[in-house]
Amino acid sequence: MRTAAPHLALFCITDVDIHLVIQSDAARVGHTARAVLLGLRPLSPRPLEPAQRRAVHDPDHLGWLVQHLLTLPRQQPGQHPALWSGSALLDLLGARWLDPPLASLELPGFEPAAILAELGLGADPLVPLDNRSVLLAGPGRLLRASGAALAADPALEGKATPIVAARQAAAVLGRKAGLPTRTIADALGLTTQGVRRLQLAPAPRGAISAVRRYMALEDRVIHAALAAS
Repeated sequence: MRTAAPHLALFCITDVDIHLVIQSDAARVGHTARAVLLGLRPLSPRPLEPAQRRAVHDPDHLGWLVQHLLTLPRQQPGQHPALWSGSALLDLLGARWLDPPLASLELPGFEPAAILAELGLGADPLVPLDNRSVLLAGPGRLLRASGAALAADPALEGKATPIVAARQAAAVLGRKAGLPTRTIADALGLTTQGVRRLQLAPAPRGAISAVRRYMALEDRVIHAALAAS
């Protein structure tokens, strides 16, 4: 999605379809669609069909798309739809940090409380997890949440920008939460000196908040599952 992000306002990727809402002229839309298809082709187990383009006619049409695409992951097995990485919901809730971010576009029909309620997570505002809650969650969950919130490969291996940012966010937030440096180092597979270097560098703006919000969203999902059991 980083390929399309400067012009991308909304998206949802499922097992069978890719939906993009792009804010631009027809030529740019076509270019962006081709770039996304080229990026996804090596990852797809089967050939991808050519993109189909349709204009968004008015605010009502856009509002319908918002509701449809943000709740579409309910059809996906294995993960709660609010945490589905192929949806723009995480970005719109501030629970994922992308560089560049999604295009700024007024989205009629996007009411975070209403979407969360429709997904079975209640209508209360999403409040970022505080330091004590992060500490109680532990280093393993902090690492996984940092990877998800920074759109990084879950293994967090290598030197790609999202991976470095995720490791740094985990190191910085772990320190803020009171996790011992050795505990953070063991979780990241680094030396304590390596962790301190990550903590000294300025974290990408918005990254720490995104991790806190992602963990808060995870808590919502956990609590909803417990209530339903």
